[in-house]
Amino acid sequence: MLYKNLIVSLFALFIVFSGGLGIKENTASALQIDPDATYSYERLTKDIKALAERYPEAITYKSIGTSPYGRELWAVKVGSGDKNILVNGSHHAREWLTSTLNMKMVEEYAKAYSNNTTINGFQVRTLLNDVAIWFVPMVNPDGVTLQQQGLNAMPSSIHNDLIRMNDGMRDFTRWKANAEGEDLNRQYPADWENIKYSSGKPYYKDFKGYYPMQAKEARHLASFTYETGPRSTVAYHSAGQIVYWYFNQTGDQYDRDKRVVDNISLITGYKPVSPQPNPSGGGYTDWFVDEFKRVGLTIEIGAYPGQRHLPTSAFDQAWNRNKIVPLRMAQNAR
Repeated sequence: MLYKNLIVSLFALFIVFSGGLGIKENTASALQIDPDATYSYERLTKDIKALAERYPEAITYKSIGTSPYGRELWAVKVGSGDKNILVNGSHHAREWLTSTLNMKMVEEYAKAYSNNTTINGFQVRTLLNDVAIWFVPMVNPDGVTLQQQGLNAMPSSIHNDLIRMNDGMRDFTRWKANAEGEDLNRQYPADWENIKYSSGKPYYKDFKGYYPMQAKEARHLASFTYETGPRSTVAYHSAGQIVYWYFNQTGDQYDRDKRVVDNISLITGYKPVSPQPNPSGGGYTDWFVDEFKRVGLTIEIGAYPGQRHLPTSAFDQAWNRNKIVPLRMAQNAR
């Protein structure tokens, strides 16, 4: 009997110290972000909270304000550095794969930070203890929700307005604006008056608004940018596999920004857009470059899919091209 009890006790200890014979998955290594899923606002919120619980040493998060229909604009910080850079996604509703990309970066960087491991040679904890990375993964949660879920996800009181802004259609797959028909990436006060090709009224795309910073979401992100004072920004968009970077820089500022974009082009394989004599303004990074005199990049992660979202099958290539971009930008900010 004594021998039997000893065997049982030893087996119990083995289970405790071995993690249950490998049956129970190690939560520190289990993946949270599912790149094959339609990345919704609800999934984003759940993932942020789960990752913050899993990696409390690495992640802090907060709301920087709410959308017109009450959805939080979440900001997630990885690292503890006094300096920071700021990365964002989904200014445009149909470009929600950029939210998946932002959140995959959050997960992989937080895991490397907590485990004190490297990513492509970057010592993540050392780097992010010097220069933290803030992410605002979904700037346009109302628009994303409408594009993915349709009218039933929005209050019935605005259904007729949404249908009218969508040319009478009930299919919102092509929707690009926020739920008030404002193109958030034409809302920033950087030569806003001269923006080309605005629809002139609330619409599913391209309406620059009646005045800059009309949209709550743009105001929240601009306020957060002033609050955090990032050394550089990266705004992720979907279509073109190109990098916008130029907004009237001259002299040393031009030379500095050109060196950065050329390096990011080598990393991603995306082509920098050549400087234009009259660049169209209103974009977040246009405003950032003009206001802060620091580097701002708008990166388009995929081939143009038409007026719709990129398929989730495009994610792996986008991830492989971009996974170290914020780390390189943070390194440049040291």
